[in-house]
Amino acid sequence: MHRLGRVFIRYCVCLAVVAVGCADDDYEPSDAGGSKSREEVEPEYLGLRTPQNGFQIRSKGAEVGSGEDVEYCEVARLPGDADEKYFANRFELGNQKGSHHLIVTAALAGSAAEAKLQELGEGNRVPCLGAESKFGPDGLVAVGGSQQPYTEIVMPEDVGREYHGGQYLVFDYHYLNTRDEPIQAASAVNFHLTDEGSVKHIARGFSFSNYTIATAPGTEASFVGECLFNTDVMLSEVTRHTHRWGTDFAVWFVGGDRDGEEFWTSDDWQHNTQYAFDKPLRVSKGQGLRFRCSFNNDTSRALRYGTSATDEMCILFGTIWEANDGEQLKSQSCSIVWVGEDGVGHSAAEAGGFPASSEAETSACMSGAGEKNACTKCRCEACARPLIQCMTDTDCKAISDCYGACPKGTNCNATCDATVDEHSSGVGPITQMSSCFNTRCAEACQ
Repeated sequence: MHRLGRVFIRYCVCLAVVAVGCADDDYEPSDAGGSKSREEVEPEYLGLRTPQNGFQIRSKGAEVGSGEDVEYCEVARLPGDADEKYFANRFELGNQKGSHHLIVTAALAGSAAEAKLQELGEGNRVPCLGAESKFGPDGLVAVGGSQQPYTEIVMPEDVGREYHGGQYLVFDYHYLNTRDEPIQAASAVNFHLTDEGSVKHIARGFSFSNYTIATAPGTEASFVGECLFNTDVMLSEVTRHTHRWGTDFAVWFVGGDRDGEEFWTSDDWQHNTQYAFDKPLRVSKGQGLRFRCSFNNDTSRALRYGTSATDEMCILFGTIWEANDGEQLKSQSCSIVWVGEDGVGHSAAEAGGFPASSEAETSACMSGAGEKNACTKCRCEACARPLIQCMTDTDCKAISDCYGACPKGTNCNATCDATVDEHSSGVGPITQMSSCFNTRCAEACQ
């Protein structure tokens, strides 16, 4: 089970964006970035025109049959030679109608992800549950993401991203075809370039994901979680993400002079999805953000955190960069996997970490365990609650069994993609269980 630690961080490398919503057939792409009218430039493709200073990358796409809910990861590459550097401070993403999401990531030179993409080959695609799940987390960084037919991503002044010629990209596109006839999945991304000298900070995204959400059929519920930054950061914007059952979404500060201050509330999961600060805000190490996702479940099934369009999500994305000159910013993403007595969710390592199991929980866990060893004892004493929750849940157990049977040394994420896809509502509980294992029992279970 130790291999599960970073399996379900889908979306975590993505979406340092200024606008994310879900597919809407009515949209109007921005005309920023050029003085020529659309009629004076080449025809648009998916609402995008080729940048005057930059380039456009397109996916080959795939046909999606009526009623199909499919997701593919397709390999693409940037133009030019490896010694060419590109600095981009604006991006545009276009999707064909029917898109549930598009996530574009780039592979760092020399990384494990780059080697896997090179092996698959430019223009080829494979079914996936996210680029990290398919190609591993080593070396994938954000370009941008969208759940609208058109999204524009604009970096703050003197902030941008660096790329190089020939760099491998992944188009992760998810389509849910509710029509009676097939549709063609198609996506594109525009890179708008700027001078190297104008970019003083390299932006990266973060995602705070609450895996504890679970709304019973025919009910309304709210879930609160918080995450703290592990270094000083500059924060320029935050973006909400839920699926169509998400209602209110609120965000406030944790720690510092503005502790407890609610600075943004959104009541529209599709259109009011982003809050940009008037100017970038410095957030110190140990401070962070708390957010609340509310849901109205009008279905006959429980809504839990999952990877399907028929599941739900509760994620706060944002754009950050280093606050201290010369500092190399590490990942600030966070998975909320346990809930305290006050009803606030936390990551595995925050607020004291997972609470110890009760005597009754530990006893029940040990009695149902097979081999009694140090690993089993640790997991039952530290993680009995999420373990029992998973083992008594059909979807969670199916995913757990797949990973448990995966041979050592293989890409278990890729091996179990189909199982996760079939049992997608088990992603929340298995992430809670595996996070507890990895933080509390890694040494005992080596």
